[in-house]
Amino acid sequence: MKVLLINPPAENLVEVYKKSDGEIGLDSPDFGNFPPLGLLYILSYLEKYAPHHQLYLIDCISEKVSYEQLEQKIIDIKPDIVGITSFSILLIDIIKVAKIVKKHFPKTHISMGGHHSMCFPEQAIAIEEIDSISIGDGEKSFFQLVQALENNQPIDNITGIYTKESMKKVKEENADKDNNNLLLYPIKLKPAFIENLDELPFPARKYLSHIKFYSIVGISNKFTTIISSRGCPYHCIMCDVPYKKYRARSVKNIVDEIEQCISEGYEEFHFYDDMFNITPQRVIDFSQELIKRKLKIVWDFRGRVNTITKESLEIAKKAGLRMISFGVETGTNEGLKYIKKGTTIEQIKKAFDICRELKITTIADYMVGLPFEKTKQDVINNINFCISLKPNYAMFSLLTIFPNTPLYFQAIEKGLIKPQRWIDFCLNPTKDFYLDYWEEFFTRDELLDLYDLAYKKFYFRLSYIIQSLLNLKSFAELKRKLKGALVLLLK
Repeated sequence: MKVLLINPPAENLVEVYKKSDGEIGLDSPDFGNFPPLGLLYILSYLEKYAPHHQLYLIDCISEKVSYEQLEQKIIDIKPDIVGITSFSILLIDIIKVAKIVKKHFPKTHISMGGHHSMCFPEQAIAIEEIDSISIGDGEKSFFQLVQALENNQPIDNITGIYTKESMKKVKEENADKDNNNLLLYPIKLKPAFIENLDELPFPARKYLSHIKFYSIVGISNKFTTIISSRGCPYHCIMCDVPYKKYRARSVKNIVDEIEQCISEGYEEFHFYDDMFNITPQRVIDFSQELIKRKLKIVWDFRGRVNTITKESLEIAKKAGLRMISFGVETGTNEGLKYIKKGTTIEQIKKAFDICRELKITTIADYMVGLPFEKTKQDVINNINFCISLKPNYAMFSLLTIFPNTPLYFQAIEKGLIKPQRWIDFCLNPTKDFYLDYWEEFFTRDELLDLYDLAYKKFYFRLSYIIQSLLNLKSFAELKRKLKGALVLLLK
């Protein structure tokens, strides 16, 4: 069978930073071009356990594939099964892709996976062109779906796969429960779940070997991402990760993948985990394995300040660690407690001090527009705290209220948002849809102005500009920094 996986275009992306008059505010700088690891994992799993199938991947984002080009590729491939990865803010494009497939091949089975199908399963399977949705870890369940379709077997008994018929049965079983508002009380679905991640073959990066991936804060064009764990044991109130159980790959398995990547020409690695440094010992064990195998790479990770120790970072630095992105979020202990971050200001300061001493590059991920920021001065004070940490970079985001998060339910109770908006959008997506902010103390436009202010206060300091130029490691890094600066200046 011909199996085609598609990462849709982003031509109709819901704008996150849209003002009340429709004008687009300052968007986050281009973070980079990253491989779709989820799709690459599914391809490698199919290659290993069902090698007789013909496999195809179209990554419309990294390959810059237009709709016209996509349609022609689909016609040329003539797929029997199409898998589409999804995010809710890309729903218009997802449906458009599905319609193209069905236009030419009405009998082709289309399965939607990714975040949207997990967050809005009932609405996702209600889309006319979608034949099934995948909930949870997709490698095994999608493989089982392909095998069942090949052999004309039923698919409703595959864990994590749901069809219009099986969703109807689930709704009937939940009919006696208070599920009238499925956004607040979503139907409980059993996800596909992989406990032992070491069982998975490494992502099939060869399908996109012709693409030069990069990070705006990276230093090389021989760059790729890697995931060493899934899930996160913490419970921040704004997090919309549906399945949070933490599972980690073994150190040996991770470094085996790195060795394979090195053989394919990669030399810079960004760990894309929600939680890489779950303990200091895990960082130490990983670093020691790199040193043991004499692997010369550059790597970075997204981490938490409360599991940072000088000992772990010293050995990590020797093993090639260049940078850590810390989720700081806000600048007071009261604020951190409110969002249930599980960290303290003291831990934040200590982590940045250690990194500065060891000359490890740092990024402070920071939020503007949190519920406890009641005045402009509150916001400025928090921005100033971020500056006081002296990170090499700051990545600001305007707090966005996503469905099925604790923050979302708080906003509903206060009457700040209308939950039916999301249901309406999922059933009939339109480009004029907007994402919700916490507008208790500021208007939408005021929040966007404060978000702009955060970037300007941080990046337009003369001392920061001089230091950034002195710390440049490559011409590729210079080009990406100039691109980011141009975005800020133009806005």
